[in-house]
Amino acid sequence: MSRDQGEFLVGRVVRAIGGFFYVDPLTEKDNTVECFVRGKLRQTVPDIMVGDKVKYCLENSQGVITDVLPRETILKRPYISNVDLLVVVFAHHNPDPIPSLIARFLILADYSNIPYILVFNKSDLVGKGKADHLANIYRNYGYQVFCTSVINNFGKRTLLKALSGKVAVLTGPSGVGKSALLNMLRPGLGLKTGLLSPKISRGKHTTREVQLLKLDRQTYVADTPGFSQISLGHLKPEDLAPLFPDFRDYLGYCRFTSCLHHQEPGCALKEAVENKEVDDQRYQSYLGLLSELKKSWANRYR
Repeated sequence: MSRDQGEFLVGRVVRAIGGFFYVDPLTEKDNTVECFVRGKLRQTVPDIMVGDKVKYCLENSQGVITDVLPRETILKRPYISNVDLLVVVFAHHNPDPIPSLIARFLILADYSNIPYILVFNKSDLVGKGKADHLANIYRNYGYQVFCTSVINNFGKRTLLKALSGKVAVLTGPSGVGKSALLNMLRPGLGLKTGLLSPKISRGKHTTREVQLLKLDRQTYVADTPGFSQISLGHLKPEDLAPLFPDFRDYLGYCRFTSCLHHQEPGCALKEAVENKEVDDQRYQSYLGLLSELKKSWANRYR
């Protein structure tokens, strides 16, 4: 569809590379437009991000970005704006799920103030009973959980429904099948997938560049590079407990308002663990992360 020169349009940046920004029109069926930014705007908004909604026009068949609309959200790893949903992906097996690593990803998702869901992929490797058992553990913690398998398209319909109309970002460790999951959701994407490294039992990074991929007219997803370790060093120790949904009912009832739920007497959370109202494995994950944060903040003041 041709457009008049100089007519202002609104679109979403779906890719940024080499000083060019690829913009997908929001209201028309036009194809993605390659755009650049004039020097004046580059000085005022130097960090145009994937996900930004922008105004642009066509000049001699070249797209020119003229303005960046206000951002609703900003995700810092990777840098994507206007994200509606985080999709935290782990595998049921190969690689096996590590509770402490799952906790790290979920804590960062919760801290981002962006809605999120948890997906356990590769359910075909463990069978329905074991897959349901793991999923139900995290559902009981208070998370929204999906199980999927790219081998038999299991979970495709329910996951597509959760993503519909949103800008979603997939994140998780390497090797859990994020790119393969996107290929299942939108056949024809042809994203590169990798095998698990037999030496280190971790996946190989197959995603290098952040870009939004269109599942349908209103739905976008971004694959991200996998991480084997992520830092929580920006969190303060007192920020940690509220980021565990299953702890929240017990917070605010401790003897001390500054309680970190470790060695303090009169701790309502510790009492809940003793009474098996809170899972001890989750509490031990919390204590490990709390110790890490205490050391991190102590080192800053040495």
